[in-house]
Amino acid sequence: MEITQAQIQTPTQSTMHLEAQKEHQWLHKLVGEWDYETEAIMGKDQPPAKATGTESVRFLGAQQSGSIDGLWVLAEGQGEMPCGRLGNDNDHPRL
Repeated sequence: MEITQAQIQTPTQSTMHLEAQKEHQWLHKLVGEWDYETEAIMGKDQPPAKATGTESVRFLGAQQSGSIDGLWVLAEGQGEMPCGRLGNDNDHPRL
């Protein structure tokens, strides 16, 4: 599911008073286009499952007039997931 800019409600300076902190500066490092590779341990005596994908990270609301630039980022990723599922199910209640 893709989120469009029109669907995002960004707080403005008039509705919210926020000042950038050092943690917000740290978020700046994440902005960009990323490729990832990961391994997940699947269990004893099983080989690790490998997955790859991409992630695009951008500032949220940075192009809107009156936005609180640099305080929020949006990360959108696409990729594979070991086992092809996330969360619990009846067959694997301890996932």
